[in-house]
Amino acid sequence: MTTSTVRLGAFATEVLAHKLGNGGPPGSPDFERVIQFYLGERSTQPAGWAYPDFLRERRPSDEVELDLSIEDSLWIALEAVAREQDVAIDRLLEHAMLYFAAEVDAGRATERILEDLGREEEPEEG
Repeated sequence: MTTSTVRLGAFATEVLAHKLGNGGPPGSPDFERVIQFYLGERSTQPAGWAYPDFLRERRPSDEVELDLSIEDSLWIALEAVAREQDVAIDRLLEHAMLYFAAEVDAGRATERILEDLGREEEPEEG
């Protein structure tokens, strides 16, 4: 597990908490879910997936500091995408949170999560 302290916009954090509906601030498992979804979209890169150029110089006025413990492979993959997009990992994670929330509204996140769960439950051939 990678443990990291991130500084995220309060607005994005509140949006994610609301979309997840768990009644509290998002925790490490919630962020793992967001990162998995965001990275899963990498191959198709639909509209809104890449970090927007107009946000590159912006910092949220209200930030929340969170300590996260994320699966190493997910964190390493997110760091690689942040380097590719030339953006700080905190900003990319915040963008991934808002992207995830928008996809929840569109119903696509639910479809992808159900598909992924179905693959996990399929018996291995052997």
